Amino acid sequence: MKTATAESPIEQADVELGKKLAQHRKDPVVRRAAEIGKLGDQEPLYTAGAILAFIGFVAGDRRLARAGISVVAAVAAADASKKLLKATIRRTRPHVLLDEGRYESDAGGSEKKPEQSFPSGHMAGSVAAARALSREFPRSGIPATLGAIIMGLARLAKGAHWPLDVAAGAVVGFIAEAVSGAVVSRLGVEQG
Repeated sequence: MKTATAESPIEQADVELGKKLAQHRKDPVVRRAAEIGKLGDQEPLYTAGAILAFIGFVAGDRRLARAGISVVAAVAAADASKKLLKATIRRTRPHVLLDEGRYESDAGGSEKKPEQSFPSGHMAGSVAAARALSREFPRSGIPATLGAIIMGLARLAKGAHWPLDVAAGAVVGFIAEAVSGAVVSRLGVEQG
């Protein structure tokens, strides 16, 4: 593989901003703060949704059970969509450029995690979960959205994703939740 440069002015601006946002990624304070990003991985989001659903079923709280089911469905849709995009687009992560001086972006996907920057799966899952939760509990909308934004910022600070990867992840999460929400409704999971 050869070292490439960003092709379009938008991609160039994205890479420059991403480098600036991740330049302090090895600082101990930034590293600890970036650990927040682990909460946005698929497994913790699936677990949170399953716990909500379980508590809702046990307590007889249909609204809480539906919220949990909706979160799991939304995260699953976001996860599947993210995997599809990662399989078709190869883009090295910011830390690869900063540590190795290598940046590549092209079609074809990659099995190597350092070449799977686009889109941010953590952001896709976080946005999908936040939207699903806030659909059932509207008052959770602002805190859930802030949590998703913090997740995206943590991924940028860690050097795991470029800004456009995070933005694309947000779009994926938004669309995935809209589709999964419609499916959950069509399957007859009753609203509280």
